[in-house]
Amino acid sequence: MAKSGTKSGRVIIIVALVLIVIVLGVAYAYIQLRPLLQPQVTEGQQPPAVMEEMVNIVITTQAIARGDVITENVVATIPFPKKELVEGTFVTDLNQVIGKKAMYPLKPRMPITPSLLIDSVTGGSIPAFDIPVDKTALSVPIDREALVAYAPQPGDHVMVIGCMWLVDIDPEYQSILPNYTASVTKEIFNAESTVESLSINIQGGNEASAQGRTELDPTLNEPLYVQPSEPQRPRLVCQNVIQDAIVLRVGEFPLDGVDKPVATETAPVPGQEAAPVEPAPKPDIITLVVSPQDAVLMSYLKLAKVSYSLALRNPNNIQEIVTDAVTQQYLMDQKNIPLPAKLPFSVEPRYGESAPVNNQ
Repeated sequence: MAKSGTKSGRVIIIVALVLIVIVLGVAYAYIQLRPLLQPQVTEGQQPPAVMEEMVNIVITTQAIARGDVITENVVATIPFPKKELVEGTFVTDLNQVIGKKAMYPLKPRMPITPSLLIDSVTGGSIPAFDIPVDKTALSVPIDREALVAYAPQPGDHVMVIGCMWLVDIDPEYQSILPNYTASVTKEIFNAESTVESLSINIQGGNEASAQGRTELDPTLNEPLYVQPSEPQRPRLVCQNVIQDAIVLRVGEFPLDGVDKPVATETAPVPGQEAAPVEPAPKPDIITLVVSPQDAVLMSYLKLAKVSYSLALRNPNNIQEIVTDAVTQQYLMDQKNIPLPAKLPFSVEPRYGESAPVNNQ
C-alpha cells in the first residue's frame, strides 16, 4: 500500500512538470511569432487612425460687444469630439444663436454656451443680469463731493453715509416749536333780546408772539417771561445707513441698452488746427446694487431730503462695518474737544468781521 501511494505521487509530479514545460514553450513561441502575426507597416506609412464620432459646436469668429445682436457673419461651427461634449454646455445649432444678444463681451474663437445669450426681443435689459438674484438696483442723484470725486467705477463697493437735521416739533400740530401765542377775548351781547350771544376775538400768531417760558430773575427775584431770540436751530446727526453697496453704473444707461465704444482722439494733421474736444459731461446720477429693504431706505432718504454721500471701500474687505452715530456731543467727547471758557479777552478781528487794513 505504501509503495502504491509513493508511485502515484511521482506520476502526479511528472505530469505537472510536463504541463509547465508545455505552457512555457507555447508562451515563448507566441512572443517570437507575434511580430510576424501583426500587419507590416512600410516606411513612411502611418498606422490606420481610429475614427472618432464628432459633432459641430458654434464658436465666435470675431469679437462681439456686449448687447450686440449676433449675426451669421460673426459665428461659425467647428467639429468637437462627441464623447467629450456634455449635454447643455455648448450650442450645436447656428439657428439657436443668430438673432440673439450677447449678454457679455465675447472674444474670438470662443465656444458659445446658452448662458451667454438672451433673446433680443423678450430677453429684458442687459444690466439686469448683473444684479444678484437677491438684490435690486436703484438710481439716486449725486454730486461730485458725494461721489468721491468720481472715483467709483462699476463693480466697486461703497458705503452710504446719511446726515440729517433734526428739530423739535409739536406732536399735535406737527409744526416746529416754539408755538405762537394769541390773545383770546370773549364778548357777550345782550341788547334788546333776552338771549345772550357769545363772540370770541383772537389776535396774534406771529414771530413776535412765540411761546416762551417763565424764569426767575436771580437779581430782582421777579419772574420774567423769556422768548426765543431766533428760530429753532436744527441738530445734526450722521450715521452709516448702508454698509456695503455695489456700484452698477456711474451716469446714465444707454437707451438701447448697448454701450457705444468710446471715441478716441485722432492725431492732428500737420498744418491743420486740431478740432476742439468737448469734455465729457460729469455724471450726476449713480446706480447702486442693494438689498430690497435698503432700496426702500434710499428712496426715503431721497424724498426726505436727507443728505447722503458715498465712501469707497476696498473690494477685499468683506467685514461688517459697525459705526456710531456722530452728533455734536460725540464729536466733543470722542475727539477730546473742550468747551472754550468765557475769558475777559479775545482775538482781533472779532468773529464775523474782516481783518483791519494797515494803511501805513
